[in-house]
Amino acid sequence: MARAKISFLDDAEISRVHATALRLLDEVGVLVHSESVCEMLEDAGARRGKDGVRILIPEDLVNAALSAAPKSILLAAMDESQDIVIPDGGRLYVANGGEGVQMVNLITGDRKPSTSADLRNFAILVDTMPQIDFFWPMVGALEQPVHIKEVVELRTALEWTTKHIQSGAITAEQARDMIRVASVLTDGIENLAKRPIISAVQCPISPLTFEKGLVEAQVEFARAGIPVVAMSASVAGLTSPVTISGTVAQITAENLASLVISQTASKGAPFIFSSDSSPGDLTTGSIDYGALETPMFRAAAGQMAKHYGLPKMVAGIGLENTSTKISTIWEGMHYMTSHAMVESDLASGFGGLDQAVGASYEQLVLDAWTWELARELVRDFDFGEDAISFDTIKSASLYGNFLSKRHTSQRFRNEAAAIRFVDCSHAERQKAGERNGALIRAHKEASRIIGEPHEPKINADQASELDRLIKELR
Repeated sequence: MARAKISFLDDAEISRVHATALRLLDEVGVLVHSESVCEMLEDAGARRGKDGVRILIPEDLVNAALSAAPKSILLAAMDESQDIVIPDGGRLYVANGGEGVQMVNLITGDRKPSTSADLRNFAILVDTMPQIDFFWPMVGALEQPVHIKEVVELRTALEWTTKHIQSGAITAEQARDMIRVASVLTDGIENLAKRPIISAVQCPISPLTFEKGLVEAQVEFARAGIPVVAMSASVAGLTSPVTISGTVAQITAENLASLVISQTASKGAPFIFSSDSSPGDLTTGSIDYGALETPMFRAAAGQMAKHYGLPKMVAGIGLENTSTKISTIWEGMHYMTSHAMVESDLASGFGGLDQAVGASYEQLVLDAWTWELARELVRDFDFGEDAISFDTIKSASLYGNFLSKRHTSQRFRNEAAAIRFVDCSHAERQKAGERNGALIRAHKEASRIIGEPHEPKINADQASELDRLIKELR
């Protein structure tokens, strides 16, 4: 089978990035704003820099962590038929984005701060749509007190989707609380480790820094068997070198340092190499997810993860604000194609707007519909002897045409997306689309799904225990 992927780095370039990352860790080190984590790393063989502050990580500690890290990870779901095991032969599993703070109606232009009710609706949409494989808290529950906000968001997600949930914590205490909440649905923390229905995005801070709360939360998750996603979010030219190569070396060093932290906390802890890095807009000081070079950052990070044999989450996916410029799903597909070809096991981004600050129901639906077409380009293509079919070429060349051949009648439905999807057909592509027609359709579909009656995905006893925990934490 052949599958379309972006191959950006050659073997020599991969080796150079790896060598630079090791040198950064050993000579420059990482700044870890947690004394307990620093001591843990020192006990494992790391050392303090001359300034007494930075932690220098030797190559042997990195190699030990790489050897200990699992090469396959289960992202469990309450509905076992929705379980994800990565890697999965090159398949890309996708999620919505997060965590926005504004709700945007793309039809009316109205905006408002997000709430837990909006998060509930997003969870319902994701649970309903088969194109989306797992769930991120799409928007923040901004009406909640800060100290329990993430826990309430997790509780809301658990109630309204049976798919795997990928969240995160900003303190060790919050991580422990989230583990307690999730374990209600797995009959205990030990079973949660066996079937982790949640995973945690715990970001290094570029360049080469680990914030106290985030890194201590990472340690808690690692010890509980919760998969950790080390999402490096470098902004080239602002928080990392302006070159793709320099930023990829820094991304790699941050991920390897994060891996060492997880494996030192608990040998064999599930870990996912990750990056959400893009060029910076040097005129405004913001990240630019829509930059032409963004897929190259992601492709290179994916190749580094593959080099280490680690599960990876380096693809970002979604139309973002380009959705307002298209009239058909076909037009939107081309924006997703290059990102879909990145070497990655997981991706997120559906439903996001304004560089992930905002979110929209119709945007989520339109992204999911567009992905259904775009993933046709990254499916398996058969290059076996029967698929190539020397005899068919010979026969058609000598005696006739291909339309009459059995090889054509047996295989054409699997080979041409235009046969399976109306939006891909030549006739549909030639139609003059109504301005914002695709968004209007998506708005109607989102309204229909949200407007239907929905039952919680948890039973009364589970709901009561979750309410008790939230009340205690509040």
